Amino acid sequence: MLKIFICPKCFNYRIVSRKPDAICFHCGATLHNSEIDYIAYSDMSEEERANYKQKFIKRMKMYNEKINSELKEHEVNK
Repeated sequence: MLKIFICPKCFNYRIVSRKPDAICFHCGATLHNSEIDYIAYSDMSEEERANYKQKFIKRMKMYNEKINSELKEHEVNK
């Protein structure tokens, strides 16, 4: 089964068939398994793929901000 992965650092897509822990060919980061399957991805237009990527980038930035905020709070409470 083909899976669609997306890089959390450079946001490039990669289609992988067998590896559960794929690596980005562009930057070497461990890829995130996206929630879209290959058939849905192949049916998407370039615009839909770009929109999906932008939503992923937004989620990753919000997640990073949350983690950084919690780390700062933890450091203050030490």
